[in-house]
Amino acid sequence: MSMSQVSAATESLQEQLVRFRRKLHEHPELSLEEFETTQHIRDFLTDHGIEILDYPLRTGVLAIIRGRKPGPCVAIRADIDALPILEATGLAYTSQVSGKMHACGHDFHTAAGVGAAVLAKEAADSEESFAGSILFVYQPAEEVGQGAKIIVDTGVFEDLQVGAIIGEHNNPLQALGTIGVKSGALMGSVDEFRIVVHGVGGHAAIPELTVDPIVIASQIVSGLQHLVSRVTSPHDQVVVTVGKFQAGTARNIIPMEAVLEGTIRSLQPAARAKVEEHFHTFVEQTVAAYGGKVTFEFERILPSVLNDEATSEVVRAAAVQVVGAENVVEASPTLGGEDFALYQQHLPGCFFWVGTGKPYGWHHPSFDVDESMLQTTSQVFVTAALAWLKQHA
Repeated sequence: MSMSQVSAATESLQEQLVRFRRKLHEHPELSLEEFETTQHIRDFLTDHGIEILDYPLRTGVLAIIRGRKPGPCVAIRADIDALPILEATGLAYTSQVSGKMHACGHDFHTAAGVGAAVLAKEAADSEESFAGSILFVYQPAEEVGQGAKIIVDTGVFEDLQVGAIIGEHNNPLQALGTIGVKSGALMGSVDEFRIVVHGVGGHAAIPELTVDPIVIASQIVSGLQHLVSRVTSPHDQVVVTVGKFQAGTARNIIPMEAVLEGTIRSLQPAARAKVEEHFHTFVEQTVAAYGGKVTFEFERILPSVLNDEATSEVVRAAAVQVVGAENVVEASPTLGGEDFALYQQHLPGCFFWVGTGKPYGWHHPSFDVDESMLQTTSQVFVTAALAWLKQHA
């Protein structure tokens, strides 16, 4: 027995998860660079006798718990990467890597995910055990929207014939101790655009000899809100944001071009398609009306997180069992994006909120999570997975 196994035998699971989470928090790694994080996960799982699957991953881990009887397979997913943010929490276990921070709580997710594996292993080894298996996905690169595709491309879901996937995200805006579940749209699709308006430069005092790209680009910024207020239904959730506007080199020169970059988010797939269609027409016609020319790029990054109704009901019932009906709430949707949506294009899934009740939101330098919800989240994961297996056996 290794020293870590001896330690595990004398510590509660909650204590182990807090220690594990803080270790990750002190050593954050950005997307596709999660090498130490991957090793920490592998070490923890190995010390607890959990089988790690051999798939070609540079970072990230796939593990499995098998019941004593054959049966279906369900997946539990946790993301593992950090963000390029300078931490300002002042925690005793603050990031030791300058300019990198777990400012979205993926260290919490990973810790809850390994905790779920420990609980699932206990269930598998018990006299009752269960029929089927649980795949654990410790996914890299969520923050850049690439990790889910990396996992899907391994073929593990086809190999194990996974029937559903369950994931979660801490939510500092939701009351501490609550679990938020919602079927249907929970998180927004992500589209990104870059618009270059080409004009005719010249002297600021002789604008009639120019085609001013700043004026044209300003009309585009203002007019893009028309797509939200008049093209889509008031019942649709859509936002168009221009986050970058670059033009000019001096106050008395009208430049040759202006560059706009931004994002479009929506919950409903139909609204997403409608906005994209009108976006192209609006930009082209606006620029033409002012005598300029335009080149632009439009990229669909992620679809919406659309929770399967049946899987969501399994998760809701599991949450009631773990935290009580009074602490299970209807999850509030957000237009933030999540590459968990890519899994849902291949199999039904449910993504739920864990209320951590902290003052700062995701991606803030002072962001933190409440560690008291670690083992609770692990329990919801496993309770839901076991219920799904029983329902589909």
